Amino acid sequence: MRTNIFQPIFQPIVLLLTLLLLTACTTTGTIPSEHASSSIQQDALHSLPENWTINGRISVINEQENWYAKFTWIQKKQDFQVSFTGPLGETELQVSQIAENIRLKTPGKELTGHNLEQLLQQETGWEFPITSLRYWSQGYPNPEIASQLKYNNDQQISDIFQAGWHIRYPKRMLVEHLSAVNLLLPKKIIATRQDVKIKLIITRWHLGESSFNFSLR
Repeated sequence: MRTNIFQPIFQPIVLLLTLLLLTACTTTGTIPSEHASSSIQQDALHSLPENWTINGRISVINEQENWYAKFTWIQKKQDFQVSFTGPLGETELQVSQIAENIRLKTPGKELTGHNLEQLLQQETGWEFPITSLRYWSQGYPNPEIASQLKYNNDQQISDIFQAGWHIRYPKRMLVEHLSAVNLLLPKKIIATRQDVKIKLIITRWHLGESSFNFSLR
């Protein structure tokens, strides 16, 4: 039997290459396991308050039109209301979900239904994932939908891939919290899917109970 004289040399080289490959896979920040992503995000979401308000600007761009507005999003546990206002401060669109009640309002019309995304597409023609946007605005994927994540060097989520959408977080901002722990939350969010691009610029975060009230009455 012939002895391979290079075997003692190859073994440590193969071991070294294997370690380098494992290190490279770790530093990319991608989590291919959808179940692992959901577990991590559920734990992170528990550290955020149930009630919050954000103000900012939004643009929705597709092949047919470009739409720009200011917005205020009020979240109270599972209920929320989002108001979109034009350049003169008039409310162009308001959507809300309180318990099982869903409502969409424009200056001349009010619609109710069971699926907010369908109502938005019916009324505006937009593909607007507003239910998932609740989570994306906080920097996390929708826990009800499978996702893949990428992290930056600071172990913050930099990219979310979910339901055909690619969500990026180019900028974050430091937000004070009542617990005296400052949180680094999204300031700029870009979500793209095929020919649709949604961009949010958050100018103000308020964590905790809002002074605004809303209802379906």
